[in-house]
Amino acid sequence: MAREGQFVSFAGNARKVLDTSLPLGHRVSALRLCLWRYRPLGFQASFSFLQSMAGDFTRDPALLPDALELLTASHAAWQADLRAYGVLRQHAKRVGYRVPHPSAPNPNKPSHWYGAPREAALHAVWFWYSKGDSEDIDVHSLAVALIERGRFTEAQREIFDRVCAEPGDSRAIVRQMAVVVAHS
Repeated sequence: MAREGQFVSFAGNARKVLDTSLPLGHRVSALRLCLWRYRPLGFQASFSFLQSMAGDFTRDPALLPDALELLTASHAAWQADLRAYGVLRQHAKRVGYRVPHPSAPNPNKPSHWYGAPREAALHAVWFWYSKGDSEDIDVHSLAVALIERGRFTEAQREIFDRVCAEPGDSRAIVRQMAVVVAHS
């Protein structure tokens, strides 16, 4: 028999989140398992964003349905994007393009929170910045600019373009900065 939570689908865990007969800890764990299956910003940043949007659902069971609704809506939009991508890839293969270009968008690895890409990306930048996840001084200054103003100056945009070319250990935070810039 499978251990608790193992081999259970996103939908199966979502049902557990809404099951009020379960203790709060089990329901929160089920939400974490949903988030483990779909974590567009990374697990911790996605969890933090979900809490910032829905409130502290780890302590208040009344907030769990709202948190699940936010997560489910984003997950459903991602699934729709995956289906559309599948149709495009089938067509491309039929006409001879067997391998997608490396720079082409690929929703198999979600790069943003569907439904709130800019807000989630700003939150992720703040989350990683507040943890000190990058030692690159340029990344720090760019993160501060986005957190404080939500956009870059022209000079900061030049620095950002240079950092994008060689993100080093800051790949995750730079990718979320790119989402913010793209949705500005």
